[in-house]
Amino acid sequence: MIRIGQTAATIDTPVEHLMACHRRIEDRLATLERAADHLRGDKPAALEAIRKSILFLDSSGVLHTSDEEESLFPRLRPHLTPEELHYLDGLEEQHRAAESVFTELKAVAEELAAAADHSISLESRYRELTARLSALYRPHIQSEDEILTRLALRTLTNAQINAIAQEMKDRREERKHPPALAAMRAGSIDADHASANHDEEAAF
Repeated sequence: MIRIGQTAATIDTPVEHLMACHRRIEDRLATLERAADHLRGDKPAALEAIRKSILFLDSSGVLHTSDEEESLFPRLRPHLTPEELHYLDGLEEQHRAAESVFTELKAVAEELAAAADHSISLESRYRELTARLSALYRPHIQSEDEILTRLALRTLTNAQINAIAQEMKDRREERKHPPALAAMRAGSIDADHASANHDEEAAF
């Protein structure tokens, strides 16, 4: 999402692009949280909002992690202090923790979509997982905004920035079709059009 008054970050400015992606991730986390309140009153709309948010995190979100771990972090490591290296290791551990919760969340979203009737237990599980995912992501994002950005701007040369930008472009070229969720049709979360819809704004 481009906010009024902000300049759109592009891959040609990869550090700024990564930070801009944080705002979009935050938006999807907020949508996942709000959707829970609509599962009983308007389940189809809630499932659609969940679908779009999951597709974004399962495509652009995955690319974002790859951009950091495969392009940015390796170029920072040779220039960091032991304390800073420990910080970078911690970020990667946080990525793995968030991925684990997200995998569970996707499974529960599939169950919600497949259930004919409203399930209080599934709704409770969905709320728990979205809360856990947000609790992992939000301080992680804040830390990267404040600390990782500073490390990158201090360390990276223009040549490295250009190389990161090119790798990010190549990564997106190789992955034009984001990973689909398990096929869920007939009023469920449908991933058939993930490549077209993964970056749409979700409802709520």
